[in-house]
Amino acid sequence: MNENEQKNANFNIIELSENKSFISTIQNTNEIKIQTTKTKIFDYISIAKILSVYGVVILHTNGIFWKFQYNNYKSYWISANLIETIFYYAVPVFVLCIGATLLDFNEKYSLKKYYYKRFEKVIIPLFCWTFILYLLKKNKKFGFTHLWNIYYGHKIYGIFGSLHEFVKIYMQIPLISYIEKKNKVKIYTYGFILLMICKTLVPYLINIFNLKIIWIYNFCFDYMIYIFAGYIIHNYKFKIIFKILIYFLGISGFFLHLIGTRILTIKYQKIDRTHKGYQNLPCILYSCSVFLFIKEYSYLIFKIINKKFINKIGTLTLGPFFLHMPIIDLIIKYFNINIYNLSYRLFGGFAICSLCLIITAILKKIPLINYLVP
Repeated sequence: MNENEQKNANFNIIELSENKSFISTIQNTNEIKIQTTKTKIFDYISIAKILSVYGVVILHTNGIFWKFQYNNYKSYWISANLIETIFYYAVPVFVLCIGATLLDFNEKYSLKKYYYKRFEKVIIPLFCWTFILYLLKKNKKFGFTHLWNIYYGHKIYGIFGSLHEFVKIYMQIPLISYIEKKNKVKIYTYGFILLMICKTLVPYLINIFNLKIIWIYNFCFDYMIYIFAGYIIHNYKFKIIFKILIYFLGISGFFLHLIGTRILTIKYQKIDRTHKGYQNLPCILYSCSVFLFIKEYSYLIFKIINKKFINKIGTLTLGPFFLHMPIIDLIIKYFNINIYNLSYRLFGGFAICSLCLIITAILKKIPLINYLVP
């Protein structure tokens, strides 16, 4: 080998070495990106679920909101209205989490496994708890039709109605999950805008201004607007101007709900629902901004609380949906709780939810019983 050939050979060896190093760097970078994405999903979604379930319990310990008495409302109802409005994000944020995590399920497992997991996590526990609580209430009437209507009529506890909504959402998700990944954000954004205008904004304006017009484009895709929004917020990095707009709209939705409900309720001397409802404009604006805020600023919580601990708690959040109402009933019955007391309505809700999470963690370790607390 002459001198030139030796130089070329050495150059090729160096070039190959650099290419390998470059390829290795790319692979390592991709691994970091994948890891970061995975951490991001499990971390802030866990926080969102935890805040959601605490919100659900506090809404129910604050149930005297619905016991409006015009002659005496100032002593309790003003604070009850504020608490109700603050935590009204609870169920919507849980649905936003579903949209953020499940619309790409087909990239991880099959349709068969998807339905098996939903059946195991929601349908079996929902059926079992409905039946158990039905027996505990000492109902003696049996029969297929009666039990069917109890199950689907949410006549045990109203919160089970929200769980049935989750089941309907799970059934609809596969219909929109097999869209090409590169087109998902665009198509879901279109779906969100379409539902926002046709199902939310126009009916809201018709109601507010008492317009005598017929509107036939009120689509029946219940909660799907949150599924689309959850995926978009989770996967899209918003510019600062859009974040400011979303937060501004969220604050506007909050005060529309708070002040609008107060003014109209006092005016009509009964709870006014004009600004209420999970699919109503104020709630959608507020809940989406809360979800974005959790995504953007969850890192502040991780500076105080260990991530592994939060993720562990995040796996327990469906349990309190089933447990908290019977526990609330027992506490009120046997401890002579004053349900109008602010400490009970707010801090009692935190305590009851924490107790439910502890019970769920214990039940999860017991064979067969663990199916009751997914």
